[in-house]
Amino acid sequence: MKRPDRDPRFACIACQTPHPDDLPIFLDLGPADRIERHALSDTSVELGGILLGKECVDPTTGEHFAWITRAIEAKHYDNTRASFTYTHDSWEEITRERERLHPDLDIVGWYHTHPDFGIFLSHHDLFLHQNFFPQPLQVAYVVDPIQGSRGFFRWSDGKMVQVEGFHLCAPRSERPALARLADDLENLPRDPESAGAFPSPRLEAELIKMLNRPAHSSASNDRLPTAAVLGFLGGLLGVIGLAAAIGLALLHVRLTEQSETLAAVQQRVDDDSAGRRLALDALREKIEGDEPARFVERYELAARERDDAQRRLAAERSINETLAMRSKELQTRADALAADLETALVDLQKLEAEAEKTTALQKRLAELEQTAAEQKRELDAQRPIVESVEGERVEALLSSLNLHRLAAYAGGLVSVLLALAAAFLYYRAIPTPENAPRQGY
Repeated sequence: MKRPDRDPRFACIACQTPHPDDLPIFLDLGPADRIERHALSDTSVELGGILLGKECVDPTTGEHFAWITRAIEAKHYDNTRASFTYTHDSWEEITRERERLHPDLDIVGWYHTHPDFGIFLSHHDLFLHQNFFPQPLQVAYVVDPIQGSRGFFRWSDGKMVQVEGFHLCAPRSERPALARLADDLENLPRDPESAGAFPSPRLEAELIKMLNRPAHSSASNDRLPTAAVLGFLGGLLGVIGLAAAIGLALLHVRLTEQSETLAAVQQRVDDDSAGRRLALDALREKIEGDEPARFVERYELAARERDDAQRRLAAERSINETLAMRSKELQTRADALAADLETALVDLQKLEAEAEKTTALQKRLAELEQTAAEQKRELDAQRPIVESVEGERVEALLSSLNLHRLAAYAGGLVSVLLALAAAFLYYRAIPTPENAPRQGY
């Protein structure tokens, strides 16, 4: 297909300085932005994924080029701060996602991050590329989200070499967004008027650099999860204790109100009884002038009111007893919560002591990791010397020594065989008593 920079439907911007003799590599806006954001998601370890697209030939010039149009993040992998390895599960998931979403695209390479290590391919990276991406146009893309650098590597004469630049491309309608991303990748200042319209991956890198410091840079970060959990438990127990105290206070107020209500009802009943006695006395005085049926009706009405008052009094007493029992239960629960709170405080002190020990161990582990990283960088720095012409001479010398060793072994074997043959012939040449010459008289 035609190269995107020669197709009027696309807009292309060179990133870094592509060399005319390098393999032309075109990276679409979508996967470029997705890779940057994936790299910024966790700068404490190496991350990676697969590059999908096409291995192309320009029909007008016959020139090969690689066009990357999609990127798939690896979900299952083994990684550390200085290494990234694909697993069988990651390849299975990448294969399924590619067949499901992008069956028409080829695997044109892979990408991974080097947080604060710079842009290079380690011995482990070269092993992965040689075994999983051996095709001539399959590339490797390395991103350092901390230093803000990135670069592509390609096959050349059986070795992986870094290209001097690549091209960002997008449909011509997305040229403003493409220019903003190119400015971010080149660490160029953005236009203030459009800075807030689109999120900048470089701004995310600065924020993540502040939020995701290494674990050994601040001891308080190590204790933050433990303190958060213990603080949550302490706060929860405090809220429960406060709720129990408020409930007891409200229950006490309600009991007081109920007691006052019962006293008022008792007084009312007493007043009603006195009133009934006065009414009966008055009725007795007027009984002679009233009809008997009228008197009986008034008496039954007074009896019903008395019964209703007694029932209300019994109900109020039952409620009072229930509230008293509830108050005792809440008091018992409050005591238990107080005991749990004291136990939690003791556990908190123990956990803080353990957290301090853990912090010391983590500092020691961080120092060991830093020492290992420095030794690895020294080995990586010395590796080019080993792989230089002197290293090739040493390898040739070792091969020559191995050949001489094999020749010595072969000569020794021939000598042993010749000795055995000589001994055999000598034994055959000795005359036996039967063949010895007889002496005459």
